[in-house]
Amino acid sequence: MLALLPTHMQAIESIVAVNQSFSQSKVYAGGNFLVKLQIKRQGLNSFFQIEQELPKGMTAIGVESQGATFNFKDGKVKYNWLRLPAEEEIQVIYKVTVPFEMRGKQIIGGIYYYIVDEEKEIFNIPHHSIEVIEYIAPSDSLAEKTLLGIIDNTADKPSYMEEEKMDLIYKIQILSSTKQLDKDSLRKAYGIKEKLQVENYHGLYKYTTGSFGTYEQARDYKNSLDFSRYIPFVIAYNRGNRITIGEAMELASKKRTAPKK
Repeated sequence: MLALLPTHMQAIESIVAVNQSFSQSKVYAGGNFLVKLQIKRQGLNSFFQIEQELPKGMTAIGVESQGATFNFKDGKVKYNWLRLPAEEEIQVIYKVTVPFEMRGKQIIGGIYYYIVDEEKEIFNIPHHSIEVIEYIAPSDSLAEKTLLGIIDNTADKPSYMEEEKMDLIYKIQILSSTKQLDKDSLRKAYGIKEKLQVENYHGLYKYTTGSFGTYEQARDYKNSLDFSRYIPFVIAYNRGNRITIGEAMELASKKRTAPKK
């Protein structure tokens, strides 16, 4: 049994190099990221195993195994080879799902071990960190998709809904965060060429781009963006006050139907 073999922990220099990297530096709570493990076998031709314990609540599924047996149980990821493949460099990948309640910096390390002269040699995998940030779902997404959400016509209208003082502007919201983020870093991370604006709205930092006179212009610009990296959506303002898409559509409709003076 392997457990009965003599064990060395970092006692000698490893003849195998294992490094890990993540597909991104930040991930939304409830989102996914990839862990890549690169192995340089340097002539090893024996049993080999990798073990990593994920932060509590994270789950994993195998993506690439390179002939290994992949296993995830009780928060632990394991790759097991009875004999490493012949290639000098091997890469395995697994996908991690982050729980919705998780926040902040999370660290993943681990160990790997192999057998040499009937001894079990154990080595550490360098730690790597990823930051879990909160994702706030767009409150107006349903209104935007269905063109619904018109406010109750019988209710008292707030001052920003007075059509005689109309100054409608549409923008594209990229994301919301409970923490203030660096705008230039966000532009690079999400591949956005235009400048970003930030505002604090109900305690959340809202990052937006663009300024359009009609919903259709904003929608067309939004549809040109890369949805694989984030979920952009249209937001509206009247005289600097943020309003719902439904309210904006009501104002725009009144403006179109109003008699010309």
